[in-house]
Amino acid sequence: MAPVFSPMLKLGFGTMRVMTDVSAERYWTVVSEMEVESIEKHQELVRKSSEVKEIQDAMKGYHDLVDHGRREIYQIEK
Repeated sequence: MAPVFSPMLKLGFGTMRVMTDVSAERYWTVVSEMEVESIEKHQELVRKSSEVKEIQDAMKGYHDLVDHGRREIYQIEK
């Protein structure tokens, strides 16, 4: 994951971490978490990241490794 995270941090993404499910062998769940200033800022950074060759190269073949998935966006209540 480091080849992807490093250029994303340079681009302006916030701190990121990856968590894996260790509860059982069959689940194979991976969660990527990041905090962002706003959903609009995140969308802007995602658009910009798709134009960065270093990120494109690191992500090449990524979808071949994914069986299925979903995106969840949470807001931290204050």
